[in-house]
Amino acid sequence: MARHSIPDIIEQAEPRQGDLRTDARPVMWNVIRSLRPQQWTKNLIIFGGLLFGQRLFDLHSVFYATAAFAVFCALSGVVYLLNDVADRDADRRHPLKRHRPIASGDLSASVALAAAAVIGISAVSIAFVLRLEFGFFAAAYVGLLALYSGGKVSYYSAPLFIFGRLREYYVPQIATGAGRLAAYIGLEFAGGLNAWTAAGLSALNVTANGSWLHKKSRPFLEWPEKEDPATDRELFHYILPAAPAMIFAAFQSQITLFLISIFGGTVDIAQVAALGRIGQLFTVLMTFNMIVVEPYIARLNRKRLLSMYFKFLLLAAAACTPVVLAAFLWPQAFLWLLGSKYEILRGLLGWVVLASCLNYLAGLMWVMNRARKWIFWSGTILEVVLLLVLQTAYAICIGIRTTREAVFLTFAMSFCYLIAHGYVSIYGFIKGPRILQTTAG
Repeated sequence: MARHSIPDIIEQAEPRQGDLRTDARPVMWNVIRSLRPQQWTKNLIIFGGLLFGQRLFDLHSVFYATAAFAVFCALSGVVYLLNDVADRDADRRHPLKRHRPIASGDLSASVALAAAAVIGISAVSIAFVLRLEFGFFAAAYVGLLALYSGGKVSYYSAPLFIFGRLREYYVPQIATGAGRLAAYIGLEFAGGLNAWTAAGLSALNVTANGSWLHKKSRPFLEWPEKEDPATDRELFHYILPAAPAMIFAAFQSQITLFLISIFGGTVDIAQVAALGRIGQLFTVLMTFNMIVVEPYIARLNRKRLLSMYFKFLLLAAAACTPVVLAAFLWPQAFLWLLGSKYEILRGLLGWVVLASCLNYLAGLMWVMNRARKWIFWSGTILEVVLLLVLQTAYAICIGIRTTREAVFLTFAMSFCYLIAHGYVSIYGFIKGPRILQTTAG
């Protein structure tokens, strides 16, 4: 639900009916539950630096990484506490969230805010003790995380798209985007544009959009009185076959960096990480696919499906073509994104952009296949097997010791995604969506 400012949260923390309910379980247990320890596994990515930097057996580095992990777990828990206090009234009307400690009254809002203050101050203090820069980063982290958690743009976008309220969706985002751009330009001329101010403006932009979309989509939202087991089974039925490929694909960039860390050098790791910024340019297009193309394809009738499917692919290919040509013929524009010290990568930029475009086309097919519920075990198995075979053969026959070899591995992998999603598309057009098997009860 929509987030609130800290003063609003404190003002709302006065005892209300339901806040003072006692529970047999200790208060500390309810605080721990509200910190969401099951979510702390996301912070394990911190230890990736030890792995890729080959410092797993450096006790000094292990100590600092472990301390940073603890700090981030504590700060993320603080954000959960603040959000649960702010949203407790809405959570009480939700069929699942009403069981959370604060919403159910097992943990009072005042105790939750006190715990958040103690944990937050302690975690930030520890961060400053570890290193001054880390302390500032930790303080900014909890602030930005609280802002981002309030910008549930995608969550509240769906009702507006379903009911055709596109003006309410696009106008505020264009306005806030223009405002953020103007702020960037102003800060640049004033000498105040840096990573901190850019991240802060981005967080404020997302939060503003989320608040606006929440307000506009509220008339179209209605929580069910209870869960629908049939819907849960259907979601599980369609998500399960895609899960292995999604998890495997999510770790591909880390796998590439890991292989280079073993066979290559630190310079190559930095170069591959820098080239990864180029692929981020296509995240905007992927967002467009999910919020525009996917719902359109999902409700398209069968007669028009084939023609529109290929029209979207052709439009995407046409949009990518000039970008690829520019990367090969005029790579300087892309070098600006990387910095002058990566001038040595000029000859690889075209291949990186081409691989990103191919991955984007494969992602477009994946989004359209998903919209039609064309998710099959055979497609997942094909994708994983193709990637494993290619990576193994490439590592044995060519090697992954340099940035160039890593780039061409990524380029080759993009064809694996195209083949796998292309197969699913053909199979889906022939067979249609998977049918949920039900038993008579």
